[in-house]
Amino acid sequence: MMGGWHGHGDGKGKSDGLPFAGIPPEVREKTNALMAKEPDFSDLELTFEHRAPDDAAFGLMNFLAPYKYRMFGALLLVGITEMLLLMGPYLVKVAIDDAIIPKNFTVLLWVAVIWIASLFIAAVVSGFRQRYVGRLGQLLVYELRIRVFAHLQRLSLDFFTEEKAGRLMSRMTSDIEALSNLLQSGLVNLVAQTLSLIFIIGILLSFNVDLTLILIMISAPIMLVMTVWFKSVSGKAYENVRNRIAEVLSDLQESLSGMRLVISFNRMKHNIIKHRNTVGDYRDANNFTAKISSLYSSGTMFVDVTTTIIILTVGYYILLDVNPTLDPNGAFTVGALVAFTNMVARFFKPISQLVNLYNQFQSGNAAVIKLRNLLNTPPSVEEKPGAVDINDMQGDIKLQNVSFAYNSSEQVLKDVSLHIAAGQSISFVGPTGAGKSTLAKLIARFYDPTSGQILIDNMDVKDISIESLHRQLGVVPQEPFLFHGTIKENIRFPRPEATDEEIVEACQAVGISDMIDRLPLGLDTPCHERGSSLSAGERQLLALARGFLSRPRVLILDEATSNVDQQSESKIERALDTLLEGRTAIIIAHRLATAMRADIIAVINHLGIMEIGTHEELLALEGYYADMYQTWMVQNEGTVLG
Repeated sequence: MMGGWHGHGDGKGKSDGLPFAGIPPEVREKTNALMAKEPDFSDLELTFEHRAPDDAAFGLMNFLAPYKYRMFGALLLVGITEMLLLMGPYLVKVAIDDAIIPKNFTVLLWVAVIWIASLFIAAVVSGFRQRYVGRLGQLLVYELRIRVFAHLQRLSLDFFTEEKAGRLMSRMTSDIEALSNLLQSGLVNLVAQTLSLIFIIGILLSFNVDLTLILIMISAPIMLVMTVWFKSVSGKAYENVRNRIAEVLSDLQESLSGMRLVISFNRMKHNIIKHRNTVGDYRDANNFTAKISSLYSSGTMFVDVTTTIIILTVGYYILLDVNPTLDPNGAFTVGALVAFTNMVARFFKPISQLVNLYNQFQSGNAAVIKLRNLLNTPPSVEEKPGAVDINDMQGDIKLQNVSFAYNSSEQVLKDVSLHIAAGQSISFVGPTGAGKSTLAKLIARFYDPTSGQILIDNMDVKDISIESLHRQLGVVPQEPFLFHGTIKENIRFPRPEATDEEIVEACQAVGISDMIDRLPLGLDTPCHERGSSLSAGERQLLALARGFLSRPRVLILDEATSNVDQQSESKIERALDTLLEGRTAIIIAHRLATAMRADIIAVINHLGIMEIGTHEELLALEGYYADMYQTWMVQNEGTVLG
């Protein structure tokens, strides 16, 4: 029995002299109450398909379409708030003309009461609106994050090979954050300021048509020219900002992932300089947007002040002309002029806010373009409609005239035909880059061949549902990946329902019982990100245990013994003799000691299969494999084979 596999202790805790690590009694009730409010996702059902959805291309309008009634409710609340806030200038006119000039204190008192009441109601409605819009915005961002993440899960292996992880992180973080700001504040403020501008123009017209026309004729053409200029310049500027932040995140991700290599080769200073230059480009892009925004904002402020002075001057002469006696009941009154002047500042405020919102819209629009490009990328390996499940795979594999190229100028395989009988093991050997791993990836349908056909149990793999195909394929890659979590969670990854006994059995099968015993918490020992706390050999052995636990009908070992020592390799090879019995196995190996254990060996070179046969048959050919074997024998002279 392997020690350290049974958990963390008997729960005595504090009485044993150990530091208390639980929840303090004074906050336990509050914690339990908070946990009771947590949503239950245990019965959450998600649908997932290995093909691009039939939805229309991602865009802001079609994304918001399912929530149009909620959006209408938010806009209604915005309209009510703006109407209440704009009662102030009109009440100023009433206070001057009907209360102050006639010296009617009662009217002034009622004006004050109405104004305070309108502000109070506006504050209540505004608070409710902010909470309502905030929850709606979070719902939209939640849906968007799930949609982007699900699409990333749907995409094929070639996409992640070609795309930088940092760029994808940028799509999931900064781009969605920019769109979040647009959804939660930008759209609502756009409507709020637009409605405010419309209401203000209406009120100004009620005060004096001539002054309103002068205001619009002076400000509108200038603002139009400035806006057209700003739109043309800022669009490209904000797209450049999004590109630069993607470069920053990409460089950061690569540097952190390769930190061990960076330290080994003393590249820290070089990395700092490179990252400084990358961040500098991002800084320069932001400085440029700040520069054009400041020019635009200061320009609108100048127009605001100049127009106010002109309105006061012209309004004074209009007042003297139409109402020289300053009659409070005249066509144009002192109260109307004061209220009009007050409204001029308010007239430019929504325009200025719309300018600032335009910055946000440009940033959000750049994010929409980036997300649209990502969401419109179809998986290269797509499940055809009506694909069938293969529930009892036997593992008979046939390749018929299969060709494959990663791109038009990089042909890897050409007209390869091969038959691997059910339960048979085959080793692919040959020089690096000849296409051994590519051939295995085609069989696992990580890629689709450019021409030819791959059959499993006489069924074209394109007719088989990808989920059922991968459920019965076990893959142990050359560079095993371990997730952040415990050793047990990593081994259980392919079969979440696997019992502890089955995990123990898998560990015993690959001979890692002693290694688990040495770990401080056994199977419950934390495994750091990418398994950085384990040696390369230990990571490979855990990956083998994970592969065996999946109980595959076809097992693909891609250089699975390349990072283990000879003692561990001999243990694995003895386990393979038993575990691969009755299963189809594809073994990619540079070590001929591993390759020789297969039923047949195929030499992959020059775009196809150069030689194929048993170990003895290939030696008799005295070809490429025989030369490899002789070289290997010389290198291992004096070594006793397992």
